[in-house]
Amino acid sequence: MHRGEVMSRMGKKAAPAALVLLLAGCGPAHAGMRNPPSLVLWGMSFNHATIIHCAIAAAAAYILVRLLAVNLSRDHPRRGQVVLETIVDTFLVLARQTIGPKRGGWYLPYIGSLFLFLFACNMMSLFPVPNLHFGGETFNDYNNNGLYDPGEPFIDMNGDGVHNPGFQFPAFEEPTTDLTLPLTLAVIFVVILGHGSGIRFHGVRGYLKEYFSPGGLIGIGMFPLNVVGKLAELISISFRIFGNIFGGAIIMSTVSGLLHYFVAPLGMYGYFSVFCGVIQAFVFTMLATTYISMEAAEDPDPGHGDA
Repeated sequence: MHRGEVMSRMGKKAAPAALVLLLAGCGPAHAGMRNPPSLVLWGMSFNHATIIHCAIAAAAAYILVRLLAVNLSRDHPRRGQVVLETIVDTFLVLARQTIGPKRGGWYLPYIGSLFLFLFACNMMSLFPVPNLHFGGETFNDYNNNGLYDPGEPFIDMNGDGVHNPGFQFPAFEEPTTDLTLPLTLAVIFVVILGHGSGIRFHGVRGYLKEYFSPGGLIGIGMFPLNVVGKLAELISISFRIFGNIFGGAIIMSTVSGLLHYFVAPLGMYGYFSVFCGVIQAFVFTMLATTYISMEAAEDPDPGHGDA
């Protein structure tokens, strides 16, 4: 596959969807609530902060790739093009070595998009965007904490007797600290892409045969253990990035609290926010590629050696 075509595919699939936020009746900012309510859809609750942060990260990853891919040139590549080519080459080699020279290129846009998306998610804490409120009913902030507390009088504009906070735009933080995001990514890349590829390339019968390995009566007895092993893949890959990013956030919060915010631990902040975030994004992407290769790896061709 030509490198230009690969980068073009990366640009088109860098973000799977764009989230458009329509804010009706936006007025002056008013502090509204301590914890934003969850979004309820089809009887399920969703963290509205995580959804907004994921949408911003996906849009940022898409825009980044499109900007780096502007004015591609073979003879006089720009610095942005060199950076994008390095990312593409790295994950193209990784995909071809783990999955195969033919199928690896097909999975590259998904693998590269995963890394860029996680990178954008892990870098969000570097931008000091506070909680912002739009609309809602004003109130008297007696304790000057910027939040509505029970007992503080407010202007009941609609006469329902309940303080309506309006819309809250959450402060920037890593959405990977919410376990639902790593778990969702694990479902997409391990179950849908990984196990879906197993059914695609080996058929339903061949795929189910793996659960009865090594076969016979022993295979029947091993079936429950094999099912548990497949479920353990989701748990292990989800908790890996969640634990590291969430642990780093706790350490930074603890250190900053002990220092009463008089001294900024820049070295630790840079490590946990930048270095650790990049490493964990790469590790998660590499593990996802490995799980995909377990089901989609090409069979070795003895007649063509290492082709």
